[in-house]
Amino acid sequence: MSDEQQVYARWLAWGTSVALVVLIVSFLAYAFALRDPHLPPQELAKLWAFPVDHYIAASGAPTGWGWLALLHKSDYLILLAVAMLGFVTVLCYARIIPVLLAQGERWRALIAVLQVLVLLGAALY
Repeated sequence: MSDEQQVYARWLAWGTSVALVVLIVSFLAYAFALRDPHLPPQELAKLWAFPVDHYIAASGAPTGWGWLALLHKSDYLILLAVAMLGFVTVLCYARIIPVLLAQGERWRALIAVLQVLVLLGAALY
């Protein structure tokens, strides 16, 4: 494997491991009611059949990045782990940029920069 592949793989393994731990801990907090959920499980089941606009109105669920304000709630803490899993790819690409530049791979480094920008833009959109 090339240097950048090793760096990418190492960061990918580390990032997914951390996100998995956060996912397990947040699920246990939800399952064992260690933290109060924003929406109790019995209410959630009642709203599943409705369209998303009705669900948002009935549950008071935030849209966009509004879920960050509810990280103290167990049902939204789980979203942190999911977001972390999505962000791992961005971190991996960002981490290999200096490696590619050190190898003189300017075009590949530019592609990695563009990938980071596209992924961040998609997340913020």
